[in-house]
Order: sequence, then structure tokens, then C-alpha cells
Amino acid sequence: MSKTQKAFDENVKRLNSSSKKSAPKKSVRKPTSTKITILQSRKKDLFPMMSMYKFPYRFEPMPEIADRLNLAWFDEHYGEERMKDHIRKHKLKSHQYKAYVNYWWLKERKGNL
Repeated sequence: MSKTQKAFDENVKRLNSSSKKSAPKKSVRKPTSTKITILQSRKKDLFPMMSMYKFPYRFEPMPEIADRLNLAWFDEHYGEERMKDHIRKHKLKSHQYKAYVNYWWLKERKGNL
């Protein structure tokens, strides 16, 4: 048998053997929920700026991120979308913040529609 034929046979034998090494399996991570929940609040003291200009949306960071983000209010015009964009921009998880909307403002707005 020639040298190359012998090397070829050994390679085929090695490739077909059951002790070949397989690549490690990658762990598949479930995507975390990105649903943004906005709670309705009846507490009027959470929304001090509801007189002439209305800011019915409140974003409150939890203590773990309070050093990075401040308490914020969002206006009645596209405020919900802006608050959601703010949460997405900072890649926050649901346990890192609380988002509120003024219940009384919602009730008043639905009555006018």
C-alpha cells in the first residue's frame, strides 16, 4: 500500500469512529419580556403638574438605577410613546422602574371623546 493510501485510510477511519469530538452545544436563552406596563394611579400627589400644562405620565426609577436616572413626567401629547422610548433607550427591565398614568386624566379624556 502506498503511503498516501495508508494515510487516507487512517483519516477515514478516524473520521468515521464514534469517539469523534462534537462542538459544544450553545445554550439557547429565552428572550426576556420587553412588555412595558403602565399602571393607573389615583394618587393626585404623584402628578403635581396637572394644572395649565398636563403631564399625566410619570416615570419613576427604582433604587438600583436611581443614581443613573431621575424621576420624570411626560406630557399628554405623545407622552406614553415618549416614556416607552425612554425605557427602551436605557434598556430597562420591568423591575428597574415604575410607570404611571393619572387615572383622573384618563377618565376625563375618555369623557371628552
